[in-house]
Amino acid sequence: MAILRLPVRWYSNETRYGELDLEVKRTAFMIVDSDCGSGNEYVEKGIAPALAAARGIGMKVVFIHNDFSLVDEPGSIKREIHGTRWGNTEAATKPPPSTRLPLNPNYSPSIQPLPHEPDFPKREWSGFHQTHVDYHLRCYDIKTLIAVGFSQRACLYQTLAGAVEHNYRVVMLRDCTYSAEYSDTVDESLAEGGWLRKVMLRNFEHIIGYTSTSQEFATTCETVKNNHH
Repeated sequence: MAILRLPVRWYSNETRYGELDLEVKRTAFMIVDSDCGSGNEYVEKGIAPALAAARGIGMKVVFIHNDFSLVDEPGSIKREIHGTRWGNTEAATKPPPSTRLPLNPNYSPSIQPLPHEPDFPKREWSGFHQTHVDYHLRCYDIKTLIAVGFSQRACLYQTLAGAVEHNYRVVMLRDCTYSAEYSDTVDESLAEGGWLRKVMLRNFEHIIGYTSTSQEFATTCETVKNNHH
C-alpha cells in the first residue's frame, strides 16, 4: 500500500506544521476552474508540475470547470451580481442561450485532461453543488483531496468547503491558486501580498483543512515512486 507522507500547514491558535500519511489509492488530485489557457503563472509553475507528480504515482485526477450555459436565464441573480449592479445593462436583456451547447474548457496543454480523467461541469461556485463529483469520488473510495485552481477566495474555496461537508479531508496547494487583492487590501509587507489573501488563507487553514505547496507535494510523490521501484 503506497503512502504519501505530505508536509502540511494548518491553524489552531497558532500556525502549525506537520505531516499527513495519505493512502495514494484513496487520494485524488482535484483541479478547479483552471481552464484559463496558456501562460498563467500559477498554472505553468504550480499546477502543471504538481499534476505531473500526481500522475506519476498513479493518483486519481479529477477536473471541474464552470459551465453556466444551461442556467444563464434572464432572471438569474448572477446577472445582477456580476452584471447589472456594475452598470452592465446588457446582462439584464441578454436572452437565454439558444443552442444550450456545453462549454468546451480551454486548458493549457500543460494540464490538458487525459482521456480517462473526468472533467465535471459546475453551475455554482461549489463543484459539489448538484454535480456528480461526490458520487464519482465515492465510487473510488476517495477520502482525501489534493486541490488546486481558482480562485482561492471564491470557487476553489467554496468547492473545498463543500468537500468537507461531504466528509472529505482537503489539502490545498497554496502556490497553485491565486486571489487578486482589492486596491485597498494590498499590503506588500505581508508575505501573501495583502490582508485579504492572508485572512482567507488563515480562515481556510482554521476551519476547512490543510495547505501545502507544489514543491512539497512533488517531492513527496517522488519519494513514493522511488520506494515502489
